[in-house]
Formats: sequence, C-alpha cells, structure tokens
Amino acid sequence: MYVDTYCTYEMPPGQVQSTPVSERSTLPKHEARRRYVEIGELAVLEQIQRDSALLDADAIAVGPFARLDAGQVAAHDGKTRGAITNLFGSQAAFQAATMALALSAGDWIAELEYPAPADFDGAEAWLDAVLARESARGPLAGAVPSVTYGTLWALWLSAVPYGLWSERVRQPSMEEHTQWVARLEREIEGALEHFGAGLREDTSAADLAGALASLIEGVWLNQCLTTRHPTDPSQPISAFMRRSGRLLWRGATE
Repeated sequence: MYVDTYCTYEMPPGQVQSTPVSERSTLPKHEARRRYVEIGELAVLEQIQRDSALLDADAIAVGPFARLDAGQVAAHDGKTRGAITNLFGSQAAFQAATMALALSAGDWIAELEYPAPADFDGAEAWLDAVLARESARGPLAGAVPSVTYGTLWALWLSAVPYGLWSERVRQPSMEEHTQWVARLEREIEGALEHFGAGLREDTSAADLAGALASLIEGVWLNQCLTTRHPTDPSQPISAFMRRSGRLLWRGATE
C-alpha cells in the first residue's frame, strides 16, 4: 500500500511500490474531495481550450456534436450509416458540418417578422407585442426537441465555451448577433417615428436595441429552465421579458 497526498491505493499482493511515498494528507475527506473537484474544473476548461485550438486548425465537432451518431441519423430515413458517410466522407465530417449549420443561424434572423407599429395605439403596446413574440421564439423548458430557432439557440449554448478560444465558433455567432441587433434597431427607429417618440440625448436606437437583445437572451436562459416568471409563479415567463422591456423603453425615451 502507498499513500499520495489525498488518496490511498491498494497494491496487488507481492508487488513493491517503487515510487516514493508521499505524506498522508491532513485534509478532512470532504475538503480533499472538493480539492480534486476544483482541479477537475480547471482540467475541463483546459481541455476545452485545447479542443478549440484543434477546431480552428481543422474543422472538428465539439460538445454534443461530437457524439452525433451518423447511423442513428440515417435510420430516420430508413437507411444505414453508409448513406451519410458516402455523402460526407466520414462521420466526423458529418458531425462538423452539422455543428457549423447550428452555429450559423443567420437565415432565421432574415425571416423574422415583427408586429407593425401601425397596428397599435401606443409605443408600449407595440413593444409588449414584440417581446411576447420574442419570448415565443426562444427556448421553452420541457419543449419537444425540434429544429426551431429556440432549440437551436439552446444547442448553440453547448458550444459557447469554445468561443472563448475558437474563431470558428465565435465568428458566426457574432455575425448572427450583429445582424439581429441591427434588425431590432431598424424596428425601433420605425416605431419611434410612427409614435412621435424621441430618445434621450445620451441614448441611440442602437443602444436600446443592444439592451433589448441582451434582455431577450437573458430571459431565454431562464426559459430553458422554467415556463413561469422566476419570482412570480402566477405569471408566465413572457411577463418577465415584457415588464423588463417596458422599463428599458421608458428609460431610453422621453
């Protein structure tokens, strides 16, 4: 038997441990467990960093995309894995292509339709309708998996940590976000003009669009976990977005 800093190992009978024996840890078991978990957290981040470097050097799938089974996918059409490998060359290439499509959702932004200001009596009623639609567009706790923007957005979250070190993940994600904020800015400018409202001197339509985009995606994180307002369960989660959006609008306009 030998003892390292935190763990004890049983040696097979008759085998001699040649490695120098370190002193037994004086940490209580629960602290030793936490120590190893903390080291494990760092090891996970370092692994993501290494995978990100590989991802930029050569297209590879990461996170859940790396577990995508070509055989299971082909079975949806009553075919075998060969149907996919014949098209892509390998399962790995198919996984990478699937990840690339999921990370680049710009087509979904181009197809967005927002309520028309002319259909509402006031700016806040229009904004309420916009945010209600954005809530419905996002992820929803317990929803059946399907190829919709909300579920793809949730799937995108699984690749976000790689964006810290990977241009391949970061670039399409930022392009989509920029495209969306620009679209929100145009909608806000149209609403301001229609309702005869103005922005405060130190605020622009781009500022308000960015704030609303951050709010929407922040609430979408909650929507991944609950369908109810996080502090008022009597209300749906959409109420959280709509109420917060009104506060932003009131703070930005005059």
